[in-house]
Amino acid sequence: MNKEAAQQIAARFARDYEQLVNAVSWGTDKRQLLSIIAQYAAAGKDFSAKEFLQLSDHIKANSGWLSGLKGALNYSVTALLLTGASDPYDAFEKMQQSYQLLLDNKFRKTSFTYIAAITLISAAEDAEGRAQVAAQAKEVHENMKKKHYFLTSYDDYPLSILLAVQDQDGLMEKIEFYYAALSEGPFRKGNDLQLLSHILAQGTENDKELLVDRAIHWMENLRSRGLKIKGLHYPILGLLALIDKPENLLEEVMVLSEAFCEQKLFKWYKDMGLLIAGQMVVRQRTAGNQAASASLAVSIEAVLQAQQAAAVAAISAGAAAASSGE
Repeated sequence: MNKEAAQQIAARFARDYEQLVNAVSWGTDKRQLLSIIAQYAAAGKDFSAKEFLQLSDHIKANSGWLSGLKGALNYSVTALLLTGASDPYDAFEKMQQSYQLLLDNKFRKTSFTYIAAITLISAAEDAEGRAQVAAQAKEVHENMKKKHYFLTSYDDYPLSILLAVQDQDGLMEKIEFYYAALSEGPFRKGNDLQLLSHILAQGTENDKELLVDRAIHWMENLRSRGLKIKGLHYPILGLLALIDKPENLLEEVMVLSEAFCEQKLFKWYKDMGLLIAGQMVVRQRTAGNQAASASLAVSIEAVLQAQQAAAVAAISAGAAAASSGE
């Protein structure tokens, strides 16, 4: 990707962002709005305010009075359904059913549970399959807490769905390997590193050392280009490591990140420039890599959705708490 192409993408992003700002309620967290347009950009879709508001109103009208879908989370879920489903209204109905299924399996009522419900739709094709995945996901989440009690919380719900569809034999040991190996390098221990470990666990058993090296090299290469890597970037480093080594993708990520950060709307949110650029590159490379196995492509797409979803859910939860004075 050359500089001119990156600038065109960034300019379209800015135009879509302005449309969203004019469409939604005043006071909505700007980070949430940036994340929403990032979903459209990564999916290669143009934002339509009319389409967005129609689905947003439909979700509110068909949710309970105390539902989180009537608050700050509504916009994020609306965007996820519009960018991730061919029929977003049908996907909303399935999401509601999956949400109840997760509650039946003792998941708590949180913003992340709605996101996990969306992930569950992609993880299994029918109701029976989703029931099995939901039960397994609860077991996975409980096993996470046994390993890292103080790090594991509701924000791990979406990734627990993805991990539930994997071979469970040795899964927790593989995750622990990544956590321990990466913590000995430039990565800080904590919830962000645990999420990175979960993402790398989507790789094959034979690639463990390779993926650790790739993740470290991505961190070192980005730092060498003057970027400050924070915990919020750890998941996208994992996705990039699953795709390729930095020697093959770094320039593409950098030119797109720089184009985003040149836009005024990123003045106070430059951290998100790299995050969004990485998401777009991962999505594009996955879709265009004919050599990649179908299972790997599906896995990466699902991880990308969950990573984006977890980010916007966290922002939404914070916005809701702020608006209620909590």
